[in-house]
Amino acid sequence: MKLRMKFFSIDAPFRVISFFVAIFLVALMSGLFGACASTGYPTGGPRDETPPVMIRSTPPADALSFLGDEIRIEFNEIIQLSDIFQKLMVSPPVNEAPVVTARGNTMIVRFQEDLQPNATYTLDFADAVRDNNEGNVLENFTFSFSTGDYIDSLAISGNLYDATNLAPVANALVMVHSNLADSAFLKQVPIRVTRTNSAGRFSIQNLAPGEYRLFALEDANRNYKYDQPGERIAWRTELVSPYVGFHERVDSVSSDSAVVVQEQAFLPDSLQLFLFKEDNVRQYMVDNKRPSRNRVDFAFSRPLLHPLEVNLVNKAHGNWFVYEHTMQHDSVTLWLKDSLLIKGDSLMMQLRYPVLDSLKEVSWQTDTLNAYFFDTQEVQSRSRRRDAEEAVVVVPNLRVDGLKGSLEILEQMALVFPTPLAFVNKEAIRLYQMVDTIPESIDFDLVRDSMRIRRYAFDFDRVAGGNYIVEMDSAAFTDIYGLVNAPVKQRVAVKTEDSYGIFYLNINEPQKNWLVQVLDSQEKIVRRASVPSNGKIGFRYLKPGKYFARIVEDVNGNGEWDTGNFEKGLQPERLYYYPEEINIRANWDHIVPWDPHAFSIDEFVRRMRLKPVSTSRRP
Repeated sequence: MKLRMKFFSIDAPFRVISFFVAIFLVALMSGLFGACASTGYPTGGPRDETPPVMIRSTPPADALSFLGDEIRIEFNEIIQLSDIFQKLMVSPPVNEAPVVTARGNTMIVRFQEDLQPNATYTLDFADAVRDNNEGNVLENFTFSFSTGDYIDSLAISGNLYDATNLAPVANALVMVHSNLADSAFLKQVPIRVTRTNSAGRFSIQNLAPGEYRLFALEDANRNYKYDQPGERIAWRTELVSPYVGFHERVDSVSSDSAVVVQEQAFLPDSLQLFLFKEDNVRQYMVDNKRPSRNRVDFAFSRPLLHPLEVNLVNKAHGNWFVYEHTMQHDSVTLWLKDSLLIKGDSLMMQLRYPVLDSLKEVSWQTDTLNAYFFDTQEVQSRSRRRDAEEAVVVVPNLRVDGLKGSLEILEQMALVFPTPLAFVNKEAIRLYQMVDTIPESIDFDLVRDSMRIRRYAFDFDRVAGGNYIVEMDSAAFTDIYGLVNAPVKQRVAVKTEDSYGIFYLNINEPQKNWLVQVLDSQEKIVRRASVPSNGKIGFRYLKPGKYFARIVEDVNGNGEWDTGNFEKGLQPERLYYYPEEINIRANWDHIVPWDPHAFSIDEFVRRMRLKPVSTSRRP
């Protein structure tokens, strides 16, 4: 018995060790063969997609009676700061931005000035904080504290949209004033301020009970005041009073039952602001130049209210130029007619034009300038002519532009000339319509454009799908410098009706002064018309493609969208978009019922304006 026990006491440990050694060797060999068979790489585990989390701070969040100049916020991982100087918003605003640094997992905010007494401060970091390894963003991170013995806790929120197209506006300031006078927006710093995110969303926190004026501003000079004419602005006409309320939410208890749950919320939380730029550009001359001897150009900052008055200095000349202006009358061209003036390098002129003063009253500005011309090519050509006296002289012709081989069904057949015309010989111009294969002469008028004086349009009874021939003899046109055209012959085909689609709108309960606009895929206006009282309107001859439709609440009835005016208390004219793209096909009628009264801006922006967020993940 003793021998057997001795045997086990000596030999058993070695057997146990041998057993575990064998298991280890088998596992090792399996791992080696498995590694040889694998063609992939170790993933290192799932990707960290969790943003940093604040774990503590000094002072604590929502601390009272804070008298220091430094705040330390610790996170659960190492952080980095992105564009913190631009993104951090301090409310109430400070004169000098605090210095913010990241050290490991700690963010340090050091103020550069004394804080206001008995004030609730909010540090809005937006999306400036992210983790160091994966770059996961901590969205809408804020930190609040008070220098007094209480902290304001109410909040309001909403969205900021571009008034011209309802696109969300990012990185604009949204602010509130407790001073309810309109002048506060012009002269005072707001009591609370925040910045919109990429979706145009804003939230102003730590408000005390009371009434506020709500404004938005693209602050070019970073002083929180509307004092620059080029800054875009928005304001809410009604006062805002923050409060704590409830939202109702339907909560499914089971597959066949549901209950209505009330959730506490800071209200109002669906405010809407529409950002616009006032039409307050000062009237002045932007540029003047003399690109050729016979031409002087003037450009203005805004359209002229009355034609430009021009006189020569110390010279008496009558009928010495032809006046031309653009459609908006913000550019003017003088075509010189007097040969002596054309040959002269210097041309002293006195200009008189209307401007709007600070009170928006019309006054007249007088400028004197020298339209000087120096042609280096002319100097070089004189040198070349000395060595080429027997060169052949080529008499230039008057160029005729504008004719095309194919016309859209609503497009005018027109001629455009490089210089103003002095004479048109209609007898030297013929227009034929092809009937089968035979050209038949047809009557027409040639009408000069009332705005674009160098453009002439053919007015005649034309048909869709028609084929025409235009013939012009030499000298049919003579310009003010005596140049005449060479003979021209051009075939012109008008597109057929089945090349286009028709778009009908049936608008529910149309309102007075509604204006409907059809936009192309680039959102440029291609058609517009007033909405009739029955709400039924059609647009013919639209090219195949994608379109949008919108209604302008045309308050002043001028047939176009108008911006707002802060001084007059005018909001920009309201827009209602049809919520879908409209696909026009050739030879198809597209009938669209539309109830603009059911238009939801938030829904429209989510579906049509915000870029879809990518759901792809890095392996």
